[in-house]
Amino acid sequence: KKVEDTEVVKGLDSPLKVYMLALVDAAAKKGESVPVTKDIMKVRKFYEMIRNDQLEVTQKYQDLINGQASVDMTDVGRAAEISSLMGMESTVLPGFFRFLAKKRRFNGLSMIADFYMEELYKEQNIVPVRVTSAQSLTDEQRESIKNKMKKITGAADIKLVTSVNADLLGGFKIEYNFLDADNMRDPQDALDYSLKTVLKKAAVGKGVLLDELQDAVDTGR
Repeated sequence: KKVEDTEVVKGLDSPLKVYMLALVDAAAKKGESVPVTKDIMKVRKFYEMIRNDQLEVTQKYQDLINGQASVDMTDVGRAAEISSLMGMESTVLPGFFRFLAKKRRFNGLSMIADFYMEELYKEQNIVPVRVTSAQSLTDEQRESIKNKMKKITGAADIKLVTSVNADLLGGFKIEYNFLDADNMRDPQDALDYSLKTVLKKAAVGKGVLLDELQDAVDTGR
């Protein structure tokens, strides 16, 4: 079945959603939902590296994406070239690249990939949570935080990412409700249980300069 830009699928009339649903449907029919998801993550990483100039020949990739690689290269040709450069695991996504190229929508690939991952998290009810702690968390602490965040967010599962920052002095900080769930960017909510924040609030309440209090903590005086 052809998917037209103006076609309404399940009540959703956004072209972005239409193409994403077409990809999900094709992956399911081919039994390649997992490989396609891995490939979509590659696509997002690819575009992220380009934006951060982390590729050795960034200009070449940018020219391919922007359609400036060669005046003789068709949209379908550059879609095939980019697919080859990324090293796809599925058979579905290279075909989806060609589909977008024929529809002259290949420049929207990055947005489609972003939307695909956002919808995947929503469908599976997975909530990404980032915890920054003064010391490495134990397995018991990690499980406790995951259970707490399940209750707060109503999620079926928690994708927990942890890091250590000794500047917190003690305790931890939790960030969640990211605008970009897959890359865990722009958290909209946070819970701060760090000793640094506790001391800061106490210092402000007592009119004590935080720097002086921090120095006292560091020196033990």
